[in-house]
Amino acid sequence: MRVIIPSLIAACFIGILIGVFGFGSSDTIPENIEPVFMGYDGQITRVIDGDTLLIDQTTIRLSLVNSPERDERGYQEAKDFALTVCPVGANAEFVEDTWQPVDKYGRSVGLVYCNDMMLNELLLTNGHAEISTYFCDKSEFGNDGWARAYGC
Repeated sequence: MRVIIPSLIAACFIGILIGVFGFGSSDTIPENIEPVFMGYDGQITRVIDGDTLLIDQTTIRLSLVNSPERDERGYQEAKDFALTVCPVGANAEFVEDTWQPVDKYGRSVGLVYCNDMMLNELLLTNGHAEISTYFCDKSEFGNDGWARAYGC
C-alpha cells in the first residue's frame, strides 16, 4: 500500500506535466494565425457579418454556416440578426471545431453561444444563412442534429 500511493501521485504528476507541456511536438502555427483552442469565454467586441465576429480580439468564423456577403442581398439582415443574438458587449462562448480549427484566412472556426443560444443554428433557423455543405464532412459538427436538419 505504501508503494502504490506514491506511484499514483507520481503518475498523476507526470500526466499533468504532459498535459501542460505536451510531448514537444514540432508542429507550429504560422505567426499570423492566432486561433483560440477548444472552449473560450469572452465578450463580443464586433460583428463583421452574419457568420464572422470577434470575441475579445479573436476573429471567429462560424462553423458550417454561410451568410450573405456585404454586396449580397440579405447581408444587413443577417448582420443585424447576429447583433440581436450576440450584441456587442455580450458574454459569449466559443467552441472550436477541432477538425478545422482555423480557416484559410486565419480565423478560428467553431460554434458561438450567446445567452445559451447557438448563433450558428439560429442563423439557419431564421433564414439568414445556408448550410455550407462543402464542410459537412470536414467539421466535427457535421453530424450534429442541427447541421443534418439543414443538409449536412
